[in-house]
Amino acid sequence: MKKILISLSFLFFFAIHADAKRYIVTVQNDTRAPINWDVFVTRSGGEVVKTFNFIDGALLDLSEDQAERLISRRAPGMTIEEDKREYWLEDDSILNSLYKHAGTGKSSAVKPVSAKAVSPAAAVRDGGSAAAPVPPLWEDWQFGKEYPWGISRVNAQNAWSVTEGAGVKVAVIDTGINYDHEDLKDNYAGGVDFTYEMTGPMDGHGHGTHVAGIIAAARNDKGVVGVAPKAKIYSVRVLASNGSGDRSSVIEGIEWAIKNGMQVINMSLGSPEKTEAQEKAIKAAYKAGIIIVCSAGNRGPNGVMSYPGRYPETIAVAASDKRDKVAYFSSRGKEVDVIAPGASIISTTMDGEYGNKSGTSMASPHVAGIAALALSMGYSADSVRIALKSTAIPLPNLTPEEQGRGLANAAWLVKSK
Repeated sequence: MKKILISLSFLFFFAIHADAKRYIVTVQNDTRAPINWDVFVTRSGGEVVKTFNFIDGALLDLSEDQAERLISRRAPGMTIEEDKREYWLEDDSILNSLYKHAGTGKSSAVKPVSAKAVSPAAAVRDGGSAAAPVPPLWEDWQFGKEYPWGISRVNAQNAWSVTEGAGVKVAVIDTGINYDHEDLKDNYAGGVDFTYEMTGPMDGHGHGTHVAGIIAAARNDKGVVGVAPKAKIYSVRVLASNGSGDRSSVIEGIEWAIKNGMQVINMSLGSPEKTEAQEKAIKAAYKAGIIIVCSAGNRGPNGVMSYPGRYPETIAVAASDKRDKVAYFSSRGKEVDVIAPGASIISTTMDGEYGNKSGTSMASPHVAGIAALALSMGYSADSVRIALKSTAIPLPNLTPEEQGRGLANAAWLVKSK
């Protein structure tokens, strides 16, 4: 009889939760004590999955009926949004397998490149075709000097006599970081995993490791170097190994950055949909004095920019190519603040090597690195935001929607202090 009762209880529990979905519920709560979410669900139904720390909100399990009742009766200032799982890297896989190198007219598949790779001249000498087009990464990766072309283009090396960003805390909100990589391990300072996989802050995709190398690969005569080669990087893993993540996970990542005193957040991720809860989290990070740098999006000249890059509290970065043109894939919009290298960028990979990627995801960390350089000199967060734009170099024949104020320039920003 006891077993029957337990079985019936389980079936009843399953029946009332079978149609449940997760919703992010927030309230506008500027004057009173934080809401007690346990009491809230007692009155309205549902179950509290987790509460947020810096926005007055919670992640709730609600049945369809409970959600409809809550929506119909919601108080002023309350938001109710489904906790959707999205692919946040947009066209990352397409970009990096089909990016057309300037002047070749052909598509080139991306292959990880070892730091021990031979020069173009040696490749020809050893049997390569002299007529084959040379990809941009070979033209500008200076062997023995570690400098990818993007590092040189934002003038990072001319800031290092003043600062290398030592000690500045940069959160890479992404797919994780390969913290064992020889170019990253010295600057890696910790991490956390908010994905549904819950396998730890190690990168399972590759995107976050590539981003981290652009920000802070060490200046160690190996592989590549980042814009701020002594900054501290933190892996805030919100995207799973397939590049997808829950909206609530992204919010948790932002809140973790606030709680743990991050000074810069890089978010090389995006969604076409605005969400109230995410906007509140971004506002909370901005209020905490964090510089939030975001990719503009990869939807091309006719596509809209991505969120969170469209929020005014962020610094939205478009992508340029080696000819100082806007990259064909880069989104445009009045919210673009600056432009930075984002086409054929070589950086660290999750297999411990070095590889080539393209996207506004690669442009954003160039600017995050510049922000780290400035903060290490004593700039305030607000003055960094202003100086990033005032020291940018306007590129000819590009509109403000394509480049914002111009090409980010590390040396000018550092020396303008």
